[in-house]
Amino acid sequence: MDTIGEKLKKARIDKGLTIGDLQRITKIQRRYLEAIEASDFDALPSDYYTRTFIRQYSEAVGINPRPLLRRLEGKSENPTDLALAVPVNGSRKAKHIQTSRSKTLLQTYLPVSLLLLVVMAIFGTVIYAIWLDTEDGPLIPTPEKTTVVKNESSSTQKTEEKTSDSSTVESTTETTKKEVAKEIKVKENTDTPQSVSYTIKNDTAPYTIEFTGLDGPAWIGLQEAGTTNIFYQYTLQPGEDLQTELPDDMSSVEIIVGASNNLNIGIEGKLLPFNKKNPVTGKKIIGLEFEPSKEKNN
Repeated sequence: MDTIGEKLKKARIDKGLTIGDLQRITKIQRRYLEAIEASDFDALPSDYYTRTFIRQYSEAVGINPRPLLRRLEGKSENPTDLALAVPVNGSRKAKHIQTSRSKTLLQTYLPVSLLLLVVMAIFGTVIYAIWLDTEDGPLIPTPEKTTVVKNESSSTQKTEEKTSDSSTVESTTETTKKEVAKEIKVKENTDTPQSVSYTIKNDTAPYTIEFTGLDGPAWIGLQEAGTTNIFYQYTLQPGEDLQTELPDDMSSVEIIVGASNNLNIGIEGKLLPFNKKNPVTGKKIIGLEFEPSKEKNN
């Protein structure tokens, strides 16, 4: 049985594609494509990138990635991924299937349709009755005078509990902020409408970049600084949270974002104000250079 890499390579050759062609299509670096074809998955940055690259490679050469990903996990290829046999049009079996489907659809949707009509009729009757009542005046008359009884002991107790909870939250928040401040330092180097760069100082690696979607979708691309090879790309949806971990040996990276006003970017929990001084709604490049802190060097 062919390995994952051999199967992908054979599909690429059948498509008439070279490694260079595949690199331009998938935006995956050539060394990673060659490692995949050699089934040398240890050469890839992480398990996450391994699965992502195999999926992109498979889609580019026109094969189903799911069986390959199952084999990567040590599982057998799922037989349900194979194409199901389709009856020949006009055959007795095809006519039987078509008739059965029609009966099933009728039996399924007819009761639902009748129930929906009954609900709509009841709803319309209620609205009509309410409209008739409102013609004579409000359903609930407004009192001329309202008296409010206040329970001082209960109110005081709730206020004390709220104050205690607020103090606990503030204390926890301050502690968390202090811990984050000890772990990472961010220095802004430049800030223009088109780009901004930061120097990140931290004792620990690898580094985790966090993305949060805001009011609309935003495109994200990651590439090594000084190159044009995008090794990761994703479209972030509103309200979606995403985390990606950089390889240990990567000391600098560029984040290319489209619709930059639709997302927040953080490093190890620290928010980057990349779109604050010079806000833009379109494309922006955020350069990150990682350096060990002085404590680590000492």
